[in-house]
Amino acid sequence: MLKRGTILALGAASMVAAAQQPAAPEQSSAVIRSETRLVLVDTVVTDKKGDYVRDLTMKDFRVWQDNKEQQVKTFSFESDPASPTRNQQHYLVLYFDMSGMKAGDQMYARQTALKFLDANMGPNRLIAVADFTGTLKITQNFTADAERLKQAVNGVKFSTVTVSTEYASLGAPSLGAAADLGTRDALWALRSLAKSLGTVPGRKTVVFLSSGFVIDAELQSELTAVIDACNKANVAVYPIDVRGLVAPMGRVSPGLLDNSQTHFVLASYNPQHGGGSGGSSGGGGGSHPGGGTSGGNTGGGRSGGTGTATGTSTGGRTGTTTLNQNTMGVNNPYNQARSIVPQLPPSPMASQAVLYELASGTGGFVIVNTNDLLGGLQKIEKEQNQYYVLGYTPDEESKDDSCHTIKVKVDRGGTVVRSRSGYCNDKPLDLLAGTSVGKELEARAAGAAGGNVAASMALPFFYTGPNTARVSVALEIPSGALKFEKTKGKFHSEVNVLGIAYTAADNTVAAKFSDTVKLAFDNKKELEEFQSKPMHYDSQFNVASGQYKLKVVFSSGGASFGKTEMPLAIDPYDSKKFGLSGIAFSKEVRRVSDLDVGLDTVLLENKTPLVSSGLELTPSGSNTFSKAGPAAVYVEIYDPLLTEAEKDAPKVGLQMRIVDRKTGDQKLDTGFISMAPHIRPGNAVVPCGLKVPVETLAPGVYRAEFKAIDTAGNASVARTADFTVE
Repeated sequence: MLKRGTILALGAASMVAAAQQPAAPEQSSAVIRSETRLVLVDTVVTDKKGDYVRDLTMKDFRVWQDNKEQQVKTFSFESDPASPTRNQQHYLVLYFDMSGMKAGDQMYARQTALKFLDANMGPNRLIAVADFTGTLKITQNFTADAERLKQAVNGVKFSTVTVSTEYASLGAPSLGAAADLGTRDALWALRSLAKSLGTVPGRKTVVFLSSGFVIDAELQSELTAVIDACNKANVAVYPIDVRGLVAPMGRVSPGLLDNSQTHFVLASYNPQHGGGSGGSSGGGGGSHPGGGTSGGNTGGGRSGGTGTATGTSTGGRTGTTTLNQNTMGVNNPYNQARSIVPQLPPSPMASQAVLYELASGTGGFVIVNTNDLLGGLQKIEKEQNQYYVLGYTPDEESKDDSCHTIKVKVDRGGTVVRSRSGYCNDKPLDLLAGTSVGKELEARAAGAAGGNVAASMALPFFYTGPNTARVSVALEIPSGALKFEKTKGKFHSEVNVLGIAYTAADNTVAAKFSDTVKLAFDNKKELEEFQSKPMHYDSQFNVASGQYKLKVVFSSGGASFGKTEMPLAIDPYDSKKFGLSGIAFSKEVRRVSDLDVGLDTVLLENKTPLVSSGLELTPSGSNTFSKAGPAAVYVEIYDPLLTEAEKDAPKVGLQMRIVDRKTGDQKLDTGFISMAPHIRPGNAVVPCGLKVPVETLAPGVYRAEFKAIDTAGNASVARTADFTVE
């Protein structure tokens, strides 16, 4: 048997596909692991006529990672008769982006797909059908049954599955597949689809039938994350513009929606920009520094310097603190993230640019400006085994939590080479597992002794599926209690964090995360600025509905440590009824277009930021607000009826009440605010951000109450959260 270890597969068709043959020990279905990190890149080579070049050898290829040439150590050609994977099953997904198609284009796309199925079914060809109409739906999982596929293409769904023809499952996405980030557009659904395909062996082909859409600044992070997800799952995207020769400008991707509701709706809230874009979140951890770019001046930017490893959605953010941009920029592990998005010349069709970027970034090609869609599909099908797999071992520096570009060339004139544009390294959720630091924190979590460093914590939750929720852990740590050492002219500190969720019934571990945050400051002034406010840390984990107790332990060296715990109650929710999430207060709101690399970091770590109408809210670990603000709140409304046709979908409203906790007097009642600006057709999740008018409240203690309704007669439970105004 092969030893288990770590292999990073970008195009691991040859190695992963071998896992389909259970008869031979060397082709075990177990994940291949070894001490050496091998990067695999599938590469297609054609001549200038578009014909595949099939006679290349290893010495004909040259590979660069981050502009540094690599030694090609492994090599195979998938259509070679001697290739052990030549007869492997090929996986193709017909993905219909129906959200922007005209009726005529939809009909033509389906008719073309039916003709393609008639001509290309075979025992080694497994095809699935997916569509997006506001929510990603797997209409038909992988099968070799042509009739089932045809009926799926025609929109007919089956409730049963024939085992003999159902070779692999995409796993039909539930609420979570549509809820990610709240953007809910075709681009984001493609990321969900790619992640679902991660467990399917070999190289997967996604035929993306779309009318195209315009990518604005707010969706650049999503595009980066989509390409990264496709590359990690070994998915090549082949977009087809179904509009053919008559391709107008396409729809504009949903960004900021027109919101003229009320000043409480966060879309009308204008974050101060005096501080520029603010520092991006960290993300470094383990042995690699984190931190973001600088904020500053009036309005305040996010400070960098407190990057996190996996388990956190953002590095420490400290309001108006300003840090040195040059210092913090190099500490961000994802500062090369957008380099994996191909830099293509401007397209004459703005709505086609994203199609080219998706194809080039994942190793596919586009079919545009032609009415011969069937010919395009045939060309895509032909390529399913016409690729080489190249393997190389990057240097030790490439093992960090960062993104890397890949470029492949062939030493033969007149050739065109296509491969993936790059990859981003994964990071473990439980970073400190098995380490001495991790064991020390576990002992402190289990022990009776309390910590000597106080911290505040909040635990808002958001449903991601039936009786499943994502918990956003927000922690505020006194930065003055952290231990710093001066090394090579800089002030350094490491903050180690461990979180364990125990079930209330029997105290078993239900979820766990751990992390190392590395801080680095150039001078004492920067350090003092950082220490003027609490260090913000946040993380996420998924857990089933139930009663829990979350313990979080942290230390930064020495005898001092912090320990805080809080009950966590997540009530049952089957995703079929009207519902409301937990409540997340926020002291920091930033436009998504201002976040840049910070949001890249969050998405590449598979975290879900809180975004409403183009604004990201950072969950606060403390619900104590200054009367000067800012103060905001984020909640999600779940209404399955919104997946119906737009004309049949109900209207949804959200009410916010504020009551004085001492006197019981009501200080505010917004009435039911229309959620129309936050609703997108076909999606059940309504992400809502509201401004909390703390400037109108006297210093004191208050309780906020939220309730949602729709015009179909549904009403949510009332959610409450206490807060203080100073």
